[in-house]
Amino acid sequence: METVKDHYDKFLGEVYSWIVGDFETAYRKNVELFARLKLAPGRGDLAVDLGCGPGCQSVPLAELGYDVLAVDFCQALLDELDEHTDGLAVEAVCDDVLNFPEHLSQPADLIVCMGDTLVHLPDRLAVQSLISKVCGSLKPGGRFIYAIRDYIDYVPRGADRFIPIRANDQQIFTCFLDYKDDVVHVHDVLHRKRDDGWHMKISDYLKLRLDTADLDNQLVGHGLTIRDRSTVDGMITVTAEKP
Repeated sequence: METVKDHYDKFLGEVYSWIVGDFETAYRKNVELFARLKLAPGRGDLAVDLGCGPGCQSVPLAELGYDVLAVDFCQALLDELDEHTDGLAVEAVCDDVLNFPEHLSQPADLIVCMGDTLVHLPDRLAVQSLISKVCGSLKPGGRFIYAIRDYIDYVPRGADRFIPIRANDQQIFTCFLDYKDDVVHVHDVLHRKRDDGWHMKISDYLKLRLDTADLDNQLVGHGLTIRDRSTVDGMITVTAEKP
């Protein structure tokens, strides 16, 4: 079984943007989310995008006026981010998200951790460590936004564990999920058409089954207040604020 980083470096990174759909669609969803949350940065305000991927959060945050620190462990996705951030105040860093405080020049006004980044951490101790670092890195009045899929309330059974993600004439991407007590064993299957026919490549890794109630309790324990919660297409998004 691959680590999450190896899975992205060797398998998922090169097709990630394709399987999630076009960049513009994901970007637009975040534009709408940040507008609903009434994000209004002042001059020099810093936003940190943990697990930034190709920039679906970083770009709209920079367009709002934030100076953005974008952190991801997959260089292929950061290369895509560079293609979307020409002229914008975005600094891309290839590193583990747990190391993000080492790259801060000042406390952050906003930290976002979206796209299932939290469930990609190696264990619950790492999640607790990241939340502690987030809370300690925010300015008073700063906000933390996280998003994860609901891996608690709905557990797929039988054929529902096989999820067709995206397909065209040249490649087909399918995901198979095997739910355990604390993790989801994910198998990603990519079929690609070449001159001599179809070829299959498979990579598997583990996702944590995190409960947002536990995450929220950790944030409250660090003194933050939960300000907003929404669920769209199985993705739970929570906003917390530091007093």
